[in-house]
Amino acid sequence: MLPETANSTMSAVIRGQLLPRVEGYRLKQAQVNSCIDQLLQMDTDTAASMAPLMVAKVSRQFAAVSDLLAELAETINSTIALTTHSRTQARRLHISDIPANPMSVVLELSDLTAVARVRSTARPIRNALRPIIRRSRLLKAIEQAGVSGVVQFDPLLSRGDVMKAMWMVEEGGEGGWREDFLSLPRVFAQWMLVGRGVAFRRPNGQQGGTLELFRHNNNEIRAIRNKPNFTLSLNPPLPLPNRPVHPFLQHPFTHHAKPHDPPVRHCITWLHGMGWRTIGTVNDDGAVYALASSLLKELVRTHRLFAVRGFTTSPDVVVVRSARGGHLDRIMTRSPHTPLNGCSNVTTWEAASEHCGQAHFVTTAADPFISWIFFGLDPDDDQSVHVTISTSELPAAGVPHDAPFAHRFSLTAAKARRVLGPIAPIVLDGQAP
Repeated sequence: MLPETANSTMSAVIRGQLLPRVEGYRLKQAQVNSCIDQLLQMDTDTAASMAPLMVAKVSRQFAAVSDLLAELAETINSTIALTTHSRTQARRLHISDIPANPMSVVLELSDLTAVARVRSTARPIRNALRPIIRRSRLLKAIEQAGVSGVVQFDPLLSRGDVMKAMWMVEEGGEGGWREDFLSLPRVFAQWMLVGRGVAFRRPNGQQGGTLELFRHNNNEIRAIRNKPNFTLSLNPPLPLPNRPVHPFLQHPFTHHAKPHDPPVRHCITWLHGMGWRTIGTVNDDGAVYALASSLLKELVRTHRLFAVRGFTTSPDVVVVRSARGGHLDRIMTRSPHTPLNGCSNVTTWEAASEHCGQAHFVTTAADPFISWIFFGLDPDDDQSVHVTISTSELPAAGVPHDAPFAHRFSLTAAKARRVLGPIAPIVLDGQAP
């Protein structure tokens, strides 16, 4: 037993080490809380104008910091529990008092059978090990399997499901699912897990299929229907590899290629009274989308446009790319994956007919209507861009049917003006270039 003076000295030393850290943490926490309050008080229009990349970055940092805070809380609680035990002999040491880090090391170095045996010994041990397995070993197993971002388990898995999840990830489960998933681009692996839950609904409430992906003969992906013409062609030959509109040495679909989200060709559409159908054959008549994820978004847009309907499109306005300082030229030559400022999404494609198109969505899920701006190029004229605006906004009450588009759909027009910038008066107000 140390003398009281020695205990006091040791306590002062520990406080001297920890107190500056605690005060620094509290200061940073107050600064972060202030920033969060400002973020939550932003109005809808300001929030909608935030760059998607910055939103994604903030979201990732929130997740990372949350994990670190959880680990810090666990370490502090374990330290307090062990210290309390050493000073209070009446309290018995419980397995949950053992810090998670040493337990994680033991679990990581043990094979799956050994972990199962340890968990089956007694309920207190089982209950103490379950959260450690879920937070540590299972996450690392997913990472080592190469399916991070593809596979994620519910954080509230029951004790039996935790072991099943470990078996499936570490041993491959039934059917060798890991090999199947790892052989696919990540976007397809992800969508094969969730696509069957995305149902297309018609105005009468009937289901018009699901956005499900099917794997046929291990080397063919089909969408919506498990039929030959619904096949998706991955990394297909590009219809216009040397189109002059592209200022790069490579076609922009290749120049900005994403290995886990490749270009895709398809010939799927929706026909009124018939539902999902294909036109022609995928290799000869299909359009090529810059990203597989763009195709999935386009199928959702196609169903909303042709099955649910209720859209109005502005008159087609042709604008020369160099007009008003070349604003359109910059739009047509930017990365086909990047939405314009003020837009939530973009889909880009090139048709077998040699027509090119981009649809930039000016609305988000928070808006009561859907709207996008379409920029199109004809195969025989790379300098003239066709610009139209489509919206499901209801027409303004009391405004004549033949009134200008901007008068009938004022909310859509306001969003489109911010995106179109200097060419907005040409497209919306009829001004000459």
